[in-house]
Amino acid sequence: MALFTGLLLGLGTLLFIGPVFFYLIKSTLESGFKAGIFVALGIILGDILCLLIALYGSNEFMTRPTFVLWASIIGGALLLFMGLKYVLKPNLDTTVKGRLQISSLLVYGINGFLINFVNPFVFAVWFGFVSYTKALYDNGTAVFSLVITLSVIFSTDVLKALFAERISWLIEPQKLKNIFRVFGALMICFSIRLLLHPFL
Repeated sequence: MALFTGLLLGLGTLLFIGPVFFYLIKSTLESGFKAGIFVALGIILGDILCLLIALYGSNEFMTRPTFVLWASIIGGALLLFMGLKYVLKPNLDTTVKGRLQISSLLVYGINGFLINFVNPFVFAVWFGFVSYTKALYDNGTAVFSLVITLSVIFSTDVLKALFAERISWLIEPQKLKNIFRVFGALMICFSIRLLLHPFL
């Protein structure tokens, strides 16, 4: 069951189309598969660091009923706001600002790490994953499930780099607008579930 949970959470991240997705695709199209792999490595290192912070940063504090209540309310409100923004006014700017311009594999990895790690939404996702798995399993099993999630994320990022040319159509404005709207509707559903969580 923990294996299935890890797989499901990992595959669920495919719905999150953010800056790292566009950077991964564009880097691969511009500089080849190796560049995409290094971006994927940077992304997964950022995810690992976020996971470690979520796991060992403040476990006791995160389990308090007051924290769960306010985290659910704030997290649900943020997801609701973001979901409505995606549905009503999709942002079609696929550029990633502030990255280094040197075309080396190491820099691609560093950019992948930074773009992923500085995104507050990534922290929110991992804190949510940790809370969810710890509610279902003991500590060791929860960690195993989360390692599976990391493995799935890295594997799917490698596949994105491998098939970058075939999925580059996602960056086309009109198709991207439709994808964002579907994504926004899903986020609204998740926000409602999160807002109701403390009362269920």
